[in-house]
Amino acid sequence: MPALTLAVEIADAVAAAKKQRQSSFDVKSKARELATAHPNSGASVGDVTDILEQESLAAGLVPV
Repeated sequence: MPALTLAVEIADAVAAAKKQRQSSFDVKSKARELATAHPNSGASVGDVTDILEQESLAAGLVPV
């Protein structure tokens, strides 16, 4: 379940950035925040960064 909670928070973060009509998204900062908040998920900061970058691009955001 910890990985599912992390996945939902990743989706929520990208959706919130898109809703705020941000043209770019600081994925590294958000990845550190989410990985730290979910240590039992088994995901590293690098894993979360990769996912956030992919999801940001899919949502039309520019990951920075």
